[in-house]
Amino acid sequence: MPLTPSILYDILIVERSIMVNHDKDTKLLNYLLKTPSPSGFEQNLATFIETRLSLTLPKNQIEIDFHNNVIATIKGKNSKVIMIDAHLDELGFLIKNIDKNGYISLVSIGGRDVTLLRGRNVTIISDKGNINGVIGTKPIHLIVDKKKEQPKNTSEVTIDVGLRNKKEIEKYFRIGDPGILKSNFTHLLGDNYSGAGFDDKAGCFILFKIIEKIVKSKIIPTNTLKFTFSSQEEIGCRGALELVNRYKPDLFIGLDVGFATDTTNTSEREVGNLELGKGIGIHRGINIYKPINELLLLIAKENKIPIQLLATTGTGTNAGTVANEEGGIKVLDLGIPLRYMHSSIEVININDLILGSKLLTKLLLSRRLGSLIR
Repeated sequence: MPLTPSILYDILIVERSIMVNHDKDTKLLNYLLKTPSPSGFEQNLATFIETRLSLTLPKNQIEIDFHNNVIATIKGKNSKVIMIDAHLDELGFLIKNIDKNGYISLVSIGGRDVTLLRGRNVTIISDKGNINGVIGTKPIHLIVDKKKEQPKNTSEVTIDVGLRNKKEIEKYFRIGDPGILKSNFTHLLGDNYSGAGFDDKAGCFILFKIIEKIVKSKIIPTNTLKFTFSSQEEIGCRGALELVNRYKPDLFIGLDVGFATDTTNTSEREVGNLELGKGIGIHRGINIYKPINELLLLIAKENKIPIQLLATTGTGTNAGTVANEEGGIKVLDLGIPLRYMHSSIEVININDLILGSKLLTKLLLSRRLGSLIR
């Protein structure tokens, strides 16, 4: 393919090495993970995101609404709106009951594998601050039938905060207080990291990197960009739906996680091939706006940015959910390779996040994109 002036413009957009700034980047990723943000209780993380964004953008370009959606705006040359979205909420639970013996039972926020909860550290978020606890488990020596001992519902596990007196416990937190599993952000071999909550705080990390790259480039995008760190995705994509109804974007780009198949227990026949360290996944299929999706693939090829392809039936993510709102919205849907999704510990490769931010920056600053937004 000949290098037209438009393609050359895209290639010459400010480049940065793929090399990860381990000090800066991993600190940001760690802070995103360790700040609790269960669906419906995202205010602490929303405040952090607002503060962190203000280092790059003027404060009048950043907004938090009453449902803790964070919106960062970069004005373009025209009024057409592209929304680039990642959800800031994570799985969690609510304190459902404290019985007379001090046993604390839970109700889940979002869907998770209950069998993986036992023997885990938790954080309860209360008016008194963050309270540490553990989800206890019966000693293996005393288990006669493992199948019967497996919990089937969240209400079958209990939190131990050390005390056994109901009145004493109630001095620290109350029914309805939220909590999360502790993230335990850890560096594995290579550029791989483990923790709880990469879904979708890894996507939030990519949004930060894109914003930084665009501001540093000093290039004014053709279209107005709305970067949305949306709330309540895990309980029905509610934040993204609110934001789409408010801003009525001409294109919605969803950044979420995808099922990595470089494990022993996830079949690529079932979900498609997606591996850590080989680039972000790009969905093709139902409701995906083909002209811009093809441009994204072309930009990846021109700039030798590795990507992976995924099939989508148009469900399961913010992008899939909003596609039929407002009479129909053009959407792209991207999936970050993630091992062990919605479990007590997840694994990502940080290079996939850096590559994803590089690819989307080039798309958003591409002159060719403007002609496809109508």
